[in-house]
Amino acid sequence: MIRPLLLLALVLLTLFACAHAISITGPFVVTEPGSYHLGADIVGSGENAVIELIASDVVIEGDGHTISGGGTDKPGIWVRGSEDRLADRVQINNITVQNCFYGIHATDVSSLALRQITARENLDHGIYLFTVVHSEVSNCTVRDNQGSGIVISDVSEDNRIEANTVAGNDHNGLMLIVSNRNRMLGNTVQDNGAFGIDCFMTSHNIIADNFFSNVNNTRVQDLDSNTWSLPVSAGPNIAGGPSRGGNYWGSSKGRGFSDLTPDADGDGFCDSPYILHGTNIDELPLKGSGNSLPTPTGSPGFGWLVCLVALGFALDRGRR
Repeated sequence: MIRPLLLLALVLLTLFACAHAISITGPFVVTEPGSYHLGADIVGSGENAVIELIASDVVIEGDGHTISGGGTDKPGIWVRGSEDRLADRVQINNITVQNCFYGIHATDVSSLALRQITARENLDHGIYLFTVVHSEVSNCTVRDNQGSGIVISDVSEDNRIEANTVAGNDHNGLMLIVSNRNRMLGNTVQDNGAFGIDCFMTSHNIIADNFFSNVNNTRVQDLDSNTWSLPVSAGPNIAGGPSRGGNYWGSSKGRGFSDLTPDADGDGFCDSPYILHGTNIDELPLKGSGNSLPTPTGSPGFGWLVCLVALGFALDRGRR
């Protein structure tokens, strides 16, 4: 009896919060904690962004509406704290952001959650996190941006980038720049212009169960040291195989490492590890289907299994 009552209470609280949410129908600056929702599509921009958010404890529900900057040189949504005080506990859900400079830009933020965001056709990056920690980007579609898809930069640490589709961006799909201890799991990254994932001075990141199919899937350099596979666990994996382990490494022509490397024992993994660069090795690359690309499953990643992997601590990096 107690559990149904608790569920009912949560539903009532949610309905109450939605009923009392502040409606946003044009360019807006959020300066106070609370619940907000987009009451209409928004075209145009304010002084610093279409929606600028400089408060903590904020929820913005997009209700499926679109923010369009009309080619502005401002972000669609800018969530910002400061070096002295991070913005904290911000959720943004179910919004399309297009034709802005960055789709969503976050600087100096903790506990940010971006869910079901579509960031497309922006003039630079789709989603750009700069000094963002303990945050989540999940179930988002980031495509056809003129920069990169999702960028994690400048001491952005302990974040989860999971179950996103990142495709058709002019530059990279995913970028990791001077950022450590992040998890990138269950993402579909394909048909991006430069690299599927580009790393620079990164360590102790977990990058596994992702579907990479780009002309160039990776750029990994001497100072990068990341984990590219996890112990075998029950699937299905991102490429539809029976077990999870590493990543699928494909190409648009079906001749990537995962397509061409044998799987003689039929366990769903290539018989050889995939050596990216130096100590960056995918020990359990997923086996592709051979002549045709598998269909990505949108797997949510490894969940609790990530906690079994021992993560180190990198040297502190300077801020911008």
